[in-house]
Amino acid sequence: MGNNIIQKKYSLRKFKGIGLASAVIGLFFANQAVYANVTADGKDETTIVGQFDKVSSSAKTTFTDDQNPTKKVTVDAVADIRYKKPTKANQNTGDADGTDVLNFTSKATVNYLVDKTNEVIKTKEVDTGTGTITTSFDKKGLDSDADGKDYRDSIVNKDNVTLSIATGSEDVITSNGKEYRLVRSEVVDKDKATYEKTKFNDIEAPVSPEGMHNNLGEINYGKITGKVYLVEETTDGKYGKFVEATNIKSDEEAVNAWKNGQATAKEFSKANVTLKEGDTVLVMDRDTYAHGSGTRTVNTNNYRREKVPATPEFDKVESSEEIKDVNAYPSYALDNETVSGNYVAAGADHNFGTSDDGEVTFNGEQYLLYRYARKLENSLPEVKDTPELDFSKSSLNEIMRYMQSEVFGVLEYFDYYAKTDAERQLIQERRTKLEQNIADTIQMIKNENISMAAAKPDDRYTTGLVFYSPDREKLTAIKKQIESGEKVLDELRLTLKTDEENVEQYENKKDVKKITKEILLYELNHKDIYGRHYGYPRFSYRTVVSYHKDAESEHYSDWEKVYPEVETREDSVYANKGVVTISDDLSKIKVVNAESTTKETEFTKQDVTTREETDYVVKEIITPVRAYKVMGENGPVVNHYYKMVTRRSENPTHTENTKVGTVTVQYVSSSGEKLKADETVELNTPYEVTKTYDVFSGTTKVGEENVVETLNPIYDAIPKRFNTIIGDKTGFAYEFEAIAYGSAPERSTIDKPQTIVSYVYRFVSKEDPTPVKKEVKGSVIVKYVDAEGNEIKSEEIVKQDAVIKTIYTYFTKSGDKVISTRERVNYELLPFYNTQDKRLNEITTEDGKKYKYQGIYPVSEKFHNVIAENGILEEGTTTVVYQYVLEPKKVEWAVSEKPPILEVPEFKGGVASEQPPVLGVPEFNGSVNGELDEPLTLPQLIITKWVDEYGNELKPTDAKKPSVEGEANEAFEPGTIEGYEFVETIPVDANGIVTHVFKKKQAYKPEEPKPEPKQEPTPEPKPEPKKEEPRKEEPKKEEPKTNNVTPSNEGNEHQTSVPTKKVEELPQTGTGQELAIFGAAASSILAGLGLVIPGKQKKE
Repeated sequence: MGNNIIQKKYSLRKFKGIGLASAVIGLFFANQAVYANVTADGKDETTIVGQFDKVSSSAKTTFTDDQNPTKKVTVDAVADIRYKKPTKANQNTGDADGTDVLNFTSKATVNYLVDKTNEVIKTKEVDTGTGTITTSFDKKGLDSDADGKDYRDSIVNKDNVTLSIATGSEDVITSNGKEYRLVRSEVVDKDKATYEKTKFNDIEAPVSPEGMHNNLGEINYGKITGKVYLVEETTDGKYGKFVEATNIKSDEEAVNAWKNGQATAKEFSKANVTLKEGDTVLVMDRDTYAHGSGTRTVNTNNYRREKVPATPEFDKVESSEEIKDVNAYPSYALDNETVSGNYVAAGADHNFGTSDDGEVTFNGEQYLLYRYARKLENSLPEVKDTPELDFSKSSLNEIMRYMQSEVFGVLEYFDYYAKTDAERQLIQERRTKLEQNIADTIQMIKNENISMAAAKPDDRYTTGLVFYSPDREKLTAIKKQIESGEKVLDELRLTLKTDEENVEQYENKKDVKKITKEILLYELNHKDIYGRHYGYPRFSYRTVVSYHKDAESEHYSDWEKVYPEVETREDSVYANKGVVTISDDLSKIKVVNAESTTKETEFTKQDVTTREETDYVVKEIITPVRAYKVMGENGPVVNHYYKMVTRRSENPTHTENTKVGTVTVQYVSSSGEKLKADETVELNTPYEVTKTYDVFSGTTKVGEENVVETLNPIYDAIPKRFNTIIGDKTGFAYEFEAIAYGSAPERSTIDKPQTIVSYVYRFVSKEDPTPVKKEVKGSVIVKYVDAEGNEIKSEEIVKQDAVIKTIYTYFTKSGDKVISTRERVNYELLPFYNTQDKRLNEITTEDGKKYKYQGIYPVSEKFHNVIAENGILEEGTTTVVYQYVLEPKKVEWAVSEKPPILEVPEFKGGVASEQPPVLGVPEFNGSVNGELDEPLTLPQLIITKWVDEYGNELKPTDAKKPSVEGEANEAFEPGTIEGYEFVETIPVDANGIVTHVFKKKQAYKPEEPKPEPKQEPTPEPKPEPKKEEPRKEEPKKEEPKTNNVTPSNEGNEHQTSVPTKKVEELPQTGTGQELAIFGAAASSILAGLGLVIPGKQKKE
């Protein structure tokens, strides 16, 4: 037979379904057992291979595990490896075995695009040529004719491919009424082509082997990128499982990755794989072979048998036992009875309740009387309720159905327990027969002219339904017809439950089937299992036990061994079939073939069992044989970019003020405070507009174009620049000073949403030259009271509204609002009073009572009086009260005609002393008429003011004579004020005022603008004579209070200014006595005003 192939023939059983070209070692799951086998080349023989250059697929052998048919091993050959072993699954030696040609086309996609936006105007494909890729391949090694191809290097021919930047270009194109002009072109992916698709099972993909192999057939792993699909090619063009990998650099890495991924390997199909451009498909060729040896053992056995005659079918009911009686038999309460009474007679239509009804009276005649139907639902809950029927108002059909209602109920009961459609169909057929019985009965009554009468519902002496006729046979016939409705129930049977079991022997039968059934049965004529009838119906649940055996033809008995077994043994054989045991790792195979050969006659047989046992070892060879690069589906792309040719409409379709500006004038002080409400110069004046034009390409409107125009409108704020304004909050007047720093120009272009022109105004004020005149007047009265303070005589008026002084008030205004006042006081002749001439030594009342002068009445709340009989006249009313006592007898009083001269102490402010002041009066050298020989010159005082930087007074103004030294608040000493720090001292001005200026230690911003310090009016001290009773204690000098509150202009209207430079001269009038009195009074006034140098009191 040659050196390459040694054949040993056996009677091998074929295994269907084996068609794998490569080795398949794995588990296959099946739903049924498969007999173990060993097959090769579709024949019952095994091929032993010794040379491996080119081994045909006919040497392929498949082993299947007998105990676990899911385990199979297929090898490409059973090999004799004593002299040589196969090393590669395929190899590139000698001449190539053939070439593969892969065609590709260069089909360019030409896109016509809008420049910049890349909007597609249109697209078309242009053929630019074809090409081929020619690849040589080898088919060598094991399973060479069925295995896949091992590629060598490829030759690419692109001579016929033409492609340029001008491919498919058009200078001008028109689309949808729009015109476009070519501006530029480009070629993308010029070397791309559209490859014929290669099929991998149900996967079709454009792949190419170009550049993937060298001229030696080795795979160029440097070209492998992306995912690598390691795919086993089971036969040429058929693929098994795959393993996904990356970064494969050699055959060894590919083989290792393949082996390591077998646990998760999947079928190479569309369901599991999605090939993408740039991936690599690496085809793996896997060859396997097995080698081994074994033994054969032969065993021989002899048998005999005999012929068994034929037997018929066997059926026997063993028992039928009743489980429960249903007790629901139709009663048919219909019988011949004596009828008497008055009934409703049906007319010719045989229906009650119609217009042809009448009456009939029975007098003891024998007729057919029906009473009622029994209600089965009372005992059978499975049956629906049957309503009562009033025969005298019912049709013939309703009456007949009512009479058969018990039969209907039994059928309903069966229907309730029916389980199959066949059983329900059987019950429906019985129900149909009952319907036919009713129809036949109705027809019979009409044909035989049988009359019917129904009892009246309210007649208790009549009952039921009467069938009557002169022909008695008709009544008998109709009774039989009605009662025959029960026949539809005869032998009605339901099988509710069935149990079967096989019995080895029953009576003389073997292998008999025992059948136990639970049934529901209705019999009109009950019979037992022996066929005996009992003449009454039976409706019951029953248990029926029967035995059954099918008929058997004539046959032989089983073989029986009659001789001892004979065994022989032989070595160095190969098992060809039988039990195959495959190891779990599929590397070892044990084949045990127990084949039997039988020789037999009619009554004898000889079995020869041959046992062949062989141990095989499986080897495999895995080699990458070819690689494909997954190519893109798309070919080259030529992009032509066009610009739409457009024109704009002559006139805009819409104009919008996109930017508007407002110009506002603000009026502020130098500190930035707003003085009055803003004035609007321009309001929402557009300085930019957007005009919308329709844009056409050809005659088609393709869009709109917005054109922005700048208008540059001019504004002028000068008309709003007023010379003088009045503050909204203060009411003060302000004069224009300048344009604020950072303000917009007074006249310019509007170029932003908000333009603000700010004018700065300064505060202005002016003193009104016409003062307001006010005269200060005073009166003096004398009252006369007794010891209890009761008036005993009418009061005497000493002075009546005498003018003391005239006050001239000057108002400084800003606008119409007064911000300060200044007062000038003109004293008239210093008015004085003397009540001594009103002091009576004796008073006699109208009732004859005589009172003697007691003294001056003390200061009191009752009279608000003073104790001085003479003095300077004060504003208001000065009251002097003389007190008298009742004298029962005449009493003489010696009164001095010269009043005491009092020296006035220094006035230091505070309340008046309770003791009259003692005045130091200079010697009076005047004449008796009161005129002075020399004019009296009043000394000049220095007025001291303490103000802040805004001119607000910080403490009361003080007046000091410069010659007085050592005082805490001397005119030129500023002193300290809490919360303020000293700034400067303004020297004495023309009005005799020295001003100390302070500033607050913590800066603050006043709410209203304040007038400059030089415009502040200068108040003079204005001491007022106190009306209170002088106190005994010495008055306390008040400490100056610091004004920590921001001053307001509201209270400045009452500030006074007393000029001190003026020298008042008194006329020389009066007598010496008057001058003394005047001198005391004048001294008192001047001391109160701080204009007299106080003298020392005389010691007593």
